[in-house]
Order: sequence, then C-alpha cells, then structure tokens
Amino acid sequence: MASRLTPETGGRGALAGAATALLCLGLSSGTPLAALLYFISPVPLMIAGLGFGLNAALVGATVAIVATLLTAGGTVATLVALSIAVPACASAFWLNLARPAEEIGGPRGKIAWYPLADVLLAVSLLTGLAYVVLGFMVGFGPEMAAELADELINRFKQANPEVAFTPEGVTSLQNFIEAAIPVAQPFMWMLTLTASIYLALAVARRSGLTRRPKDDWPVALRMPRTATFAFLAAILVSFAPGGIGHAASSFAGALAAGFTLAGFAMLHQRTRGTAGRTAILVLAYVGVAFIAFVAVFFFIAGIFGTGRHVPLSPGSPQSSSSASNID
Repeated sequence: MASRLTPETGGRGALAGAATALLCLGLSSGTPLAALLYFISPVPLMIAGLGFGLNAALVGATVAIVATLLTAGGTVATLVALSIAVPACASAFWLNLARPAEEIGGPRGKIAWYPLADVLLAVSLLTGLAYVVLGFMVGFGPEMAAELADELINRFKQANPEVAFTPEGVTSLQNFIEAAIPVAQPFMWMLTLTASIYLALAVARRSGLTRRPKDDWPVALRMPRTATFAFLAAILVSFAPGGIGHAASSFAGALAAGFTLAGFAMLHQRTRGTAGRTAILVLAYVGVAFIAFVAVFFFIAGIFGTGRHVPLSPGSPQSSSSASNID
C-alpha cells in the first residue's frame, strides 16, 4: 500500500475517478442495471484510497468531480463531491489509520486499527451534511414538497383514473413528503455507503492492497456511544420549523441508518452457531422488505448495542505517533 503520490499511483487514482464518474453518469440511462451500478460508485475511490493512499483517492475524486461537472453540470458535480467523493476518500483514510496497541491499553507488539464504529459515525455525519447542502441548493421546502406531491398524484391518476384525492388528502401527502424526504434520502445513502465500504475492503484485502485485518462485521458493525447523543440532539432540533428542522432531520436519518445496520449485525452475531440461523436471517430480511416498520426493532437494538471493536494485527507501526497511516 503506497501513500506517496507518484505518477503510477496518481494514474490509478485517476482511473478510479473515471470509473466513479461513469457509474454516476450511467444513471441517466434510467435502466435498472445503471441504477444498481450507481449505488457502488463510491467503491473505486475507496479502493484507490485503501490501496494507494489518500492522495491517490483525492486525484480520483478530482477526476470524478470535473468529469461530472463538464458533462452533467454543477448540481450533479456537487452531488458527486459531497455524497460520494468526500465520504469515499475520508473512509478509506480512516480505515488505514493504526497505532501501537499498547498506546490504548492493548497487547504489546500488535497494531490497533481505527474502529469501524468510528468510521460509520463519521460517514453518517458526512452524509447528513451532504444532504443539508444539497437540500439548500435545490431549495427544498413546502413549495418543492407540493410539486413532488402533485407529480405523485398525477402518476397515480395515470395508472388509475378513478383515484381521487381530497384537498385534505393532498395536504397530508405534501406534509408527509416534506417530513420524510430529509430523513429517507440520507438513510438510504448511508446504507449504500456502508455496503460500499464492505465491498471495497473485501476487494482491497483479496488484492493485497491493504494491511488492515478482516473486520468481524457482525461484531464490529456498531455505532459508538457518542452517536446516541448526536442522534438525540438531531431529533430534538428536527422539530424546529423550516430549514433548521430539515437539516437536523438529514443528520437523524443518516444516524438512524447506522443504528439499524448495527441491529442487523447484532442478529448475525447472536445467531451464530444456532440451529435454523439461515431461516431466522431470511425471515428478518424478508420481514423488513415487506413490512418496513419491522426495521424499527433493529434500530432500537442498535441504539442499545453501541460499542467499538478495535481490530488487531501483528507488528507495530514504524511511526510512534498516536495515530499514523500505515504504509
């Protein structure tokens, strides 16, 4: 794993950025495959950062942002920068951080790596911030919610002309959209970024690009305790009217995704070695797919199951600093 920027690592970073840009721009085709590929668009930048250092990832991020700016405009480029490039580069950097384990009370002669829980908290905050900025840029508010509600009603009427909405029903739909979108979008994108981290780590490890040991995800996928206080603060502020409430809702949605994922990870951990484990997991995921409210139980489990798992590997970093990027 290289951290210094050389023509070789810069070129690989640029290729990763081009791949990310193509995956993002392909979404305009509207095909299901293009939508699926868009959801893994952060992966190339993450692999570049894990394998060749932060500088390589930054080169890739610059290429991706410039490419989307020239081909799709400033709004799309901002979306790529805030929701893809920044979290991808930052998470790869943090996942490469390590220190001597004895500095944190661990065994001598071991390397302690940056906890996955702390990475997930930071990424969730970056996700919330990204959607706050994007919401401000597009002017999200009651007017946009009303436009989206009208569009949704028109689609319902096209599918079934007999559908009728009362004025009260239209107002309720507008209020629901205004309240739900600031929460739902960061929630879903946080799920996407976590899946991308998992995939990027797997690819980098199998390719020999990272020295970070394999994280035990059912154990390590947790939110730290500080995330609970951040979530409670976001919930309280979300009751404020206007943009402040929408901004807080974005942070609450991203953090809620982290807690929900932690709840699922706890189920994976608790069912290890038990009879019928596969059936239990399938039932849980199918239940959430058909009854979204079931996810609330996993969210609650994640809230009460906070923790930080520090992966260890043999050896010690050459640097004696409190936190160093392992080369």
